[in-house]
Amino acid sequence: MNTRYIPGSEYEELLPGRDLEKRREYWDIAKGLQKTDNLITSNYLESVISDTTAGKFDTEKAVQKVSEYYKDLSADDPEKASEEADKVAARIVAFLERESFRFSPVQLKSIHKELFQDMKQYNPGRYRSYNISKNEEVLGGDSVRYGDYDDIEELLSYDFSEEERRRYSIPFSSSDIENLCRFTLKIWETHPFCEGNTRTVSTFMIKYLRSMGAEINNDPFKTNAKWFRDALVRANYYNVDKGIDSDASFLQMFFENILIDAGHKLESIDLHV
Repeated sequence: MNTRYIPGSEYEELLPGRDLEKRREYWDIAKGLQKTDNLITSNYLESVISDTTAGKFDTEKAVQKVSEYYKDLSADDPEKASEEADKVAARIVAFLERESFRFSPVQLKSIHKELFQDMKQYNPGRYRSYNISKNEEVLGGDSVRYGDYDDIEELLSYDFSEEERRRYSIPFSSSDIENLCRFTLKIWETHPFCEGNTRTVSTFMIKYLRSMGAEINNDPFKTNAKWFRDALVRANYYNVDKGIDSDASFLQMFFENILIDAGHKLESIDLHV
């Protein structure tokens, strides 16, 4: 744990992580998570990543540099297309490097606010105020059923209180992983935020697992983030008329890969109904 003495205080200041290997892993995760919304980071961000993983400056400085870079770009510059992906990726890494975390819906909301702070269309840090649907390719154009916006606070409060009662052991058992899948699915399908929901929930869950002392395999978040979102869709979806039941097995496979290095092959074609 990276700390600094505070003169005249019994406490020490928690500083961002300085593990450069871990920092590289976080960048890979953050870049991968942008693909859940079909966003691609830029070549410019690669230069920033190179400097932070070489220890030239920390990730808080990276957030600042990325913001300044896009502030100076003209609106018609082709690089503008990567603005959201670059900014959100940098903010995810900065958040993951901090030691502080609280298991609470308030933390979930604050993550959304931080990641999308200058993107007004996302209503950063605010729950959605209307109901939504989304045509999903993996469902042949159908939509999952998201929670009613009027119930968001109550649903989150209930799911968090239920999860707080659980006690996990490391290495995680099969039932542990099932419970983690169930909790992740519950907060995802409540869909508290209209946009940026999957990236927010994913960032929260990574930090939650780290707060338990769990070491996770980051490769699935790096290379299969879009698959992860589609697995959440399949776990949520059912259609009685078409004889389709909800199927959480794909989500289970993803969590088994990150938590116990199960090595399941995650093929997109398997997810389609």
